[in-house]
Amino acid sequence: MRKYADLAIIGIKEHTAYLNSVWANFLAKIVYLYMQYALWTGLFSSNTGKNIPLSQDETIRYIIVATVISTFMECDVIAWINNQIQSGDVANQLIRPLGYRSMIFAKHIGTSIARIMIYTLPLGILISIFYHGELICREQLLYGFLSIILAYLIQFLYSLIIGQMAFWLIVTWPLNMLLAAIYKLLSGSWIPAAMFPRVLTVINMFLPFRAIYGIPVTLITTPMSYESICENIFIQLIWLAVLFLVSEAVWIVGKNKLVIQGG
Repeated sequence: MRKYADLAIIGIKEHTAYLNSVWANFLAKIVYLYMQYALWTGLFSSNTGKNIPLSQDETIRYIIVATVISTFMECDVIAWINNQIQSGDVANQLIRPLGYRSMIFAKHIGTSIARIMIYTLPLGILISIFYHGELICREQLLYGFLSIILAYLIQFLYSLIIGQMAFWLIVTWPLNMLLAAIYKLLSGSWIPAAMFPRVLTVINMFLPFRAIYGIPVTLITTPMSYESICENIFIQLIWLAVLFLVSEAVWIVGKNKLVIQGG
């Protein structure tokens, strides 16, 4: 356990190594949140949003919470595995007396801790200063935290599956760019899932993306019945189990096909 804790510390140090990059990322998140706020406020003010299923207040709350969650939900696993395989360093990682995927997860935990301290908490403080409305549904906050943990694990497994495809493809960034755009849209990170057209909503029901942002953000910001809360958390548990099994299958087959370049 101590070795995994050390890996988490390494993840923290790597993310905070370049202070200029840290400040740039933090400012980018503030600008992104302001642009989202200005966009949706202008949309509702011009009456263009009169047919939107969510009210202005509901939409603004959703966008703010989704942006805050995204500050630590982001995952660098795909790029990290890609670099390991291209450099050939994955061979050294595989012979260590530690589980390869467990090492990746420990490092990811460390990176997430750094992001929470550097981005999430300061951004939350700024929001509490400038936004004076009721942001969260306090009665559902505990369920919301549980949902965020499940979403975090789902995000990691999804990224791990795509990253492990580098065992076949060697370079996965073109695939990652395509899937990242689809993921950002369908997960509800950019636009609330409740605003999707009927066809897109039906398609999204058979994909894991809404379990990453759509479900936890809705649980935190929107009052729901106990049955609806349980149903949404159950959906996340199902996708967590499915992605875990897929990840196991990809790992078993992929490590036998691993081609090492550069080492």
